[in-house]
Amino acid sequence: MTTNARSKMVCFGFALGFAFLAASASADVVGYFKFDNFPGDNAYFTDDTGKGLRGLLGYPFTTPRSVPGPSGKAGDFALSLDGKGGLTVDDSTAKILNILKPPLTLECWVRATNFQGGHRGLISYGVPGGSSRASRGPGGYKLGIDPNGNILFTLFGVVDVFSGVPYPFDSAWHHIAATYSLEDGGVRYYLDGQEATFIAETRAIAPPGVRQLDLGVQYTGIGRWEGDIDRARVSTAALKPNELDSDASTVKPVRNDTAIFFDFDKGNAPYQGQGFQPAGVAVSTADWVIEHPPHESDGDPGKVNDTPSGASADRSLQFGGSDMAAVWDPNGALNLDGDWTLEAWVRINPNLDGDRDVIFYYGHPGRGYSLSVNYAAGNKLQVTTLGIADMPSDTAVVEVDVWQHLAVAHKKGQSITYFINGKEAGTRAYTGGTRLAETSKVLYIGAEWNGGLPFTGLIDRVRISNSALTVTELDSDPVKPAPVPAPALKLAIGRSQSNVILSWPEANSSGYILEFSDIIPPTNWSPETTTAVVASGQKTVTVPVLGSARFYRLKRP
Repeated sequence: MTTNARSKMVCFGFALGFAFLAASASADVVGYFKFDNFPGDNAYFTDDTGKGLRGLLGYPFTTPRSVPGPSGKAGDFALSLDGKGGLTVDDSTAKILNILKPPLTLECWVRATNFQGGHRGLISYGVPGGSSRASRGPGGYKLGIDPNGNILFTLFGVVDVFSGVPYPFDSAWHHIAATYSLEDGGVRYYLDGQEATFIAETRAIAPPGVRQLDLGVQYTGIGRWEGDIDRARVSTAALKPNELDSDASTVKPVRNDTAIFFDFDKGNAPYQGQGFQPAGVAVSTADWVIEHPPHESDGDPGKVNDTPSGASADRSLQFGGSDMAAVWDPNGALNLDGDWTLEAWVRINPNLDGDRDVIFYYGHPGRGYSLSVNYAAGNKLQVTTLGIADMPSDTAVVEVDVWQHLAVAHKKGQSITYFINGKEAGTRAYTGGTRLAETSKVLYIGAEWNGGLPFTGLIDRVRISNSALTVTELDSDPVKPAPVPAPALKLAIGRSQSNVILSWPEANSSGYILEFSDIIPPTNWSPETTTAVVASGQKTVTVPVLGSARFYRLKRP
């Protein structure tokens, strides 16, 4: 199959009735993100070209690792989180963790060195409170750490029961637990098996808007924990000190009041829970959010109406210097090593901090590309071919606190051209090319892959093409965004006895012409004269198999 650079033609060849493909890259807009549509008002967005790419506001999720557990014994493993991961348990059907009547005990083993501040979740069920979540049914419970680094039990949507008990961030394993009992009149906190404090509280547990358990994170996307967790347990009893699983060397057995228990000894997700049946299964949150995008996420930029067009329905993303969005690209549509063009609209916050801000970054260190503004060089537009060259322009100066369209076009083996507001602002010779990303096919918007060089300001209309666009082809009109091309129709081909069957969708195919050539590369194409038959939403042409090669293409009007 081959696609002509400009007319978007799909070609198929048959030699003695058998298909072969001669692939060449198609010139196309491979990614276009206008940040106007967030299905379900959740924290994910889709590619406006319709190619199936999905992005998430906030830090991309990572997969938890397995590390030795607190006992130090062979076969004892724990969950290790880097502040960007977690586990999620779907309890929507079983509802065994939808505990609305105390008593209740939450406990786990935890090891950490760094504390990032903010509310952090260790064992979390339901939806936190807050005005942004009022319509989502805040309710449930949590064991975590409060913004001051103290152990915290929370009745979501009701009250944070502050303990005032510091968690020791000393790189050692510690057992923490909280019991909530109306009979006892409050919450008892335990650290390493010893009661640390008692806080009076008797309010009811509010019904949660979602029924899922999160480990190492809360509300699926926020409050992610940096450290290790083991032996997470939820019990429907106010356990006594001698009943807690606080002996590092010996795991307490599952009791008849153990709602769920995870020992993480399997070594990798998914982890089968123990306890009430059917016990839940903990999967990596990185896998969970693909089909269950969170409403909120750590490091998510704001959705605002300050845009280049000024239209009421238009939105952009506001980055505060610690935010990011990420687009997963499993098929490598954005992984480019030929000609390409990178574009974005930006409005830079005048309170600059640092030498350079990254607008977007594709790949990983040593492979991929990035677009940024180099303040140290004099607010110059910069493109980087990762692992090859940092190339700030000598002449393309980016202003701050005003909307500007920025673009860089790369002609393989020839040059880099810089554009500001739809006008050429400099060209330099460049023959170094681009290295294809291998281990991480992700587009990071607003920062590098690890959050470095974060952008401060507004970003809109990120567009990436696999061709070197000219001035007239750029998305540089603030009021009229570039039109989104309809996806090319796919020409299906098969054989039935002595006939070749060619078919394509009827929808959006008006003006398309089926053509053939008997040689490759073709010098002339001829229209196929056989009339297409329309049935079940498909156009089909049946032609006899020839004794020589024949190549077909579906030419876009």
